Amino acid sequence: MSFEEQQKIADFLDKKTAQLDKVKALLEEQIQKLKDYRASLIYEVVTKGLDKTVPMKDSGIDWIGQVPEGWGVKPIKHVVATPVTDGPHETPLLCETGIPFLSAEAVKNGVLDFNYKRGFISLQDHERFKKKISPKKDDIFIVKSGATTGNVGIVNTDEIFDIWSPLALIRCKKSLAVQKYIYYYLISNIFKAQVEFNWSFGTQQNIGMGIIENIKLILPPLSEQTKISDLLDKKTYQIDQLIQIKNKQIENINKQRQTLIYDYVTGKRRV
Repeated sequence: MSFEEQQKIADFLDKKTAQLDKVKALLEEQIQKLKDYRASLIYEVVTKGLDKTVPMKDSGIDWIGQVPEGWGVKPIKHVVATPVTDGPHETPLLCETGIPFLSAEAVKNGVLDFNYKRGFISLQDHERFKKKISPKKDDIFIVKSGATTGNVGIVNTDEIFDIWSPLALIRCKKSLAVQKYIYYYLISNIFKAQVEFNWSFGTQQNIGMGIIENIKLILPPLSEQTKISDLLDKKTYQIDQLIQIKNKQIENINKQRQTLIYDYVTGKRRV
């Protein structure tokens, strides 16, 4: 290939990849705006409710400010069905098959993602571990140590599994709180702010069990908790679908960019 042709290919690829990169950057900007909107929607609804005409009252807590009439503020420990607890602190031997074993890295995008499990543990270890904590569908887990401290994931499967000590369980009393509402509250910025204010640093950031159980929840009546969680289920699903579409478009652009460069530098296509 002559120097002149190399230069033509380089100039051509500069132009074409710049066009693709511009489209990709626009899509990434749109995704961030959707994520920001999702976060602001959740925050607004779990702190102010659905009816903006409802009179407001002082919550009694400076950093929370006003909440709608009929709403209350309680620490997590006052609404749970079982005490806030973490997984066993014992490090089990991982196996090729057995009971899935999950830790902090499995908390992804608001759920416990089994694709990121640590591995499997034996039935014998499972029988011992479940005496402390036996996860089930709709349980909420908070990462209490490590780089992702404060991240929250809900269990969306009936599959049997075990968790390790970096995860803390939140399971609410049905007569006091709607589990899905609490989930949305815990993924909101108001919860994240409480976690970041209270976490401590050793070799890594962490929050103690005492901190978690005393984190404040803004609680509407049960019927309104259900309405809020139903609305957020619908709205966040729609937003997540749009984000998924745009991520797929970015994936296609990346593939197109790689193919474009490969085809021209290998001579499969000519300028």
